[in-house]
Amino acid sequence: MPLPQTEPYPALSARYSDFFAPPAQAAAPRSEVFGWGGGLRMDRHGPADAGLTVLLVHGAGGYGRMFAPLAAELAAAGHEVLAPDLPGYGLSPAPWQQVDYGIWKQALLALIHAEHQRRPRSLVLLGASIGGYLAYLVAAESPWVRGLAVTTLADPRDPVAQAALVRQPWMRALLPGLRPLSRLTRSLRVPVRWFTHMQRMSRNPELTALVCADPLGGGNRVPVGLLASLFDTAPAVEPEQFTRCPVLMVHPACDDWTPVAISDRFYQRLAAPKQRVLLDECGHFPIEQPGLDQLRDALLPFVARIADLAPSASD
Repeated sequence: MPLPQTEPYPALSARYSDFFAPPAQAAAPRSEVFGWGGGLRMDRHGPADAGLTVLLVHGAGGYGRMFAPLAAELAAAGHEVLAPDLPGYGLSPAPWQQVDYGIWKQALLALIHAEHQRRPRSLVLLGASIGGYLAYLVAAESPWVRGLAVTTLADPRDPVAQAALVRQPWMRALLPGLRPLSRLTRSLRVPVRWFTHMQRMSRNPELTALVCADPLGGGNRVPVGLLASLFDTAPAVEPEQFTRCPVLMVHPACDDWTPVAISDRFYQRLAAPKQRVLLDECGHFPIEQPGLDQLRDALLPFVARIADLAPSASD
C-alpha cells in the first residue's frame, strides 16, 4: 500500500510547467512512496476510481514530476496517472546496486503488480526518451499492460543506437568493460552528461539548460552500473514475438539525439498492432507546436481505446 509523502520537490521542479499549457485548474498530484527497495517516490494524478491507469516511465534525464503537465492532460481526460521517480532519480534515493536498468524494470513490475492487487484495472505504459525501451521491457513481462506508448524506441543493444546515445565515439569501445568496472567503482557516481548527449535534450536552449542543471534529472550523478545496464539489458520477448498489446510511437520529428530512423529499426520489427506518429517541429523533449498538439491528438484517443476495451474486474 502506498504511503503518503510530504517531502516537497524543490522549486526548480515546477519550472517544467512553463514550457507547456496545462489544463486550467489542474489539480495538484498526490505524492506517495511505494514501498519497494528504499522507497519509490511517485505522483498520483486523476480520479482514484478511473477505469484505466497510465504509468509514466522517465529516462536518464528525467523523473516523475517533470511530466506533471502531460499527466494533467491525461487526468483531465478521466484517467489515473502514476509518475514514479525511478531509483536514484528525483526523490527516490537508492544504493548503487539499485540504480540499474534491469532493477528499474523490476521496480516497475512490482509497482504494477501492487496496483493491480489493490484495484484491478487496465494499464497503459508511456515511456519517454530511453524510458521508451524500458517501458517495452516492462510490457514484455507484465500481463496487466494493455497498451504501450513511447516517444522513442532506440534499442541500446543496437550499434546504430549506441552511436547516437554515447557522447564520444571512443567511449563505445568501453561498453563491454562497463559491467566489471561498475563492480569495482561501486558507489562512485559520475555526471550522466559526461557519457551521453544531454545537450541534445531539447531544441529549446532554456529547457535544455534546465534539464542539465536539475540535480534530480539531467544534472544527476549516477553509478557506472546504470550506464552498463543500459547497454546490456535484453527484453524477455524480442519485438518479432511481441503481441501482448498495441503500440503507439509518438516520435519527435526533429530529434537530433535519437532520430526517428533509429527508433524505426526497432519499431518495424514489432509484431503487435502499431501506430507511428511524427511530432512536427519537436526535439527529443517535445514541447514545440504543432507537435505537442499532435502528441495529445494521438495519445488521448489511444488511451481511450484501451479504456473502452478494458475487461471488468471479474474477468
